[in-house]
Amino acid sequence: MSKPLRLLQIEDSESDAEIVLRLLTQAGFDVISHRVEDAEGLRRALADPAWDVIIVDYHLPGFDAPGALRILQECGRDIPCIVVSGMMGEDTAVEMMKFGAHDYLTKNNLARLAPAVERELAEAIRRRDTRQAQEELRESEERLALAAEATQIGTFDFHPQTGKLIWSKFARQHFGVSPEVEVGYETFVRALHPVDRDHALHNIQEAMRYENGGEYAHEYRIVGVEDGQERWISSRGRVFFDEQSRAVRIVGVIQNITERRLLEQQLLQSQKLESVGRLAGSIAHDFNNLLTVINGYANLVLAGLEPQTAQREPMEELSKAAMQASALTRQLLSFSRRQIAEPKTIVVNDLVKDYENMLRHLLDKNVDLELSLDPQAGAFRADPGQIGQVLMNLAVNAKDAMPSGGKLRIETFHCVVNEQSQRANLHVNPGQYVVLCVTDTGTGMTAEVQSHLFEPFYTTKEQGKGTGLGLSTVYGIVVNQSSGNISVSSEPGRGTTFKLYFPSLDFESAADAEAGSGRISARGETILLAEDEPGVRKYTRKILERHGYAVLEATNGLEALTLARSHPGTVHLLLTDIIMPIMGGVELTEKFNAEFPGVPVLFMSAYTDQIMRHWNVLSAYIQKPYNLSDLLTQVRELLDRKSSDPLPAQDLPAAG
Repeated sequence: MSKPLRLLQIEDSESDAEIVLRLLTQAGFDVISHRVEDAEGLRRALADPAWDVIIVDYHLPGFDAPGALRILQECGRDIPCIVVSGMMGEDTAVEMMKFGAHDYLTKNNLARLAPAVERELAEAIRRRDTRQAQEELRESEERLALAAEATQIGTFDFHPQTGKLIWSKFARQHFGVSPEVEVGYETFVRALHPVDRDHALHNIQEAMRYENGGEYAHEYRIVGVEDGQERWISSRGRVFFDEQSRAVRIVGVIQNITERRLLEQQLLQSQKLESVGRLAGSIAHDFNNLLTVINGYANLVLAGLEPQTAQREPMEELSKAAMQASALTRQLLSFSRRQIAEPKTIVVNDLVKDYENMLRHLLDKNVDLELSLDPQAGAFRADPGQIGQVLMNLAVNAKDAMPSGGKLRIETFHCVVNEQSQRANLHVNPGQYVVLCVTDTGTGMTAEVQSHLFEPFYTTKEQGKGTGLGLSTVYGIVVNQSSGNISVSSEPGRGTTFKLYFPSLDFESAADAEAGSGRISARGETILLAEDEPGVRKYTRKILERHGYAVLEATNGLEALTLARSHPGTVHLLLTDIIMPIMGGVELTEKFNAEFPGVPVLFMSAYTDQIMRHWNVLSAYIQKPYNLSDLLTQVRELLDRKSSDPLPAQDLPAAG
């Protein structure tokens, strides 16, 4: 089978060129040949990229082999070039090889021509394959370098027998080691976090056992050798063994996963809060119903007792206990987003001043309260009662952290967070913030305690001295309900600082007008009461009737609708629980409004998810447990508003 060959001849003798063609054809080549005689002809011919071999006569009139080889090099073409000559000494042949010739022959001895062409064609293929492999390797290394630059993945090469350790640029950055510093195994060991050191070294030793397969993967903390910063590191590698199954080399990659770990911790914290929130929501309805009855009847009894009556103190304690239980329920619901907030514009300095006296009474006498209020601190939007609760919770924690006395400093200021400062605090997005800062000089906290700080029911206090909900409530109010953020810094023996970041309003302040409750007694109105809990229903009816209202009493929504339809007079207000059997309060309201348009609706709620879900259809709501005054005030305001407001009931804003 003939072998195709594209041949370029640089030859002035046509007969000599024919001899070359005949010899190659006899050797089995299918030759396509082109002949040139000068430099210009060679340059034009080299425009064709398909030549397999060049055969050049050593000497031509006005042109020679060295000149042809120079042109070939200028073109950057790797084409095998064989020099032939009538007479060529050994020195001339060596000189031609230096110029770039691949072989040389004499015209009177061309027997080696075909084998030389065969050899040079094979060598050319090998060189092309080598160049292609080198180019692919270069591109692969370039891609790897770009990937490493983009992901900042470091590499390591460790030789256990000698202790030699080679770190790449990013590996050195992750371990806080500058490029000029020599590193070894002891550098790695010294950088390991004391808590994780034994475990990390154990994992390496296990990977170096031949029977374990040589795979190495571990996550651990390090403390930067030079910068002292704590980081989380993910390390993966492979162990290589010699003939005696000894580990002789570990090669792998290192990645800084600190940010990922922080995000995982935030997610875990959120999941914990959500799980407790679901628990809180499930118990709040029944629990608050009981508290409504307990506190309500306690207040009814107190209203009929003289100041010096012996029974008054026990009833006051009963009412106080009920309200404390109610506060505990509110704490459960605050951090779980299940408490409905009533956001208003808060001028932060005014809020702190409002709570100053209360805080001074709350703190022990050996704790100094110091205020540092920046006049330019500004205002933000949140529920004032909830933010006051946050301030009180932090003050209580600070007091407990200073059993021998100290200083509690409350500071306010305006803060602008940009992208650079954001990197220093992953929890705060760029923007303008009102900052409420609470600092104590107490015992401080370890990193371990801080990692659990906002977990519900987590407390370091003695049994019976803390519920573990205080800081969970703070987290829920600030982060979940007020769109804020929290930064905590603390060290054992050096106190603690909480910085609360609230998105700043564009204007300085706004007044919140609070309407007076006015008279709370009835003016001949009839109220339709729908409540499935007998104790709450009985107590509520008793309050309303005692203050002159006529009450239609129903145990569910369907029964309430039936009563309304059969009642000969006018129903002036619907007072309904949200969750009831057969028909709940929301469905009742929709059907009731269709048949009795314009009648205001007051929902009773235990802060369940349902009130959040159906907020758009509510006229107003009152939270359980409620007291006598709150209920009567809400009812009166809705009835009075109805007499002057042409809006239908479902468009009325929430009362209170």
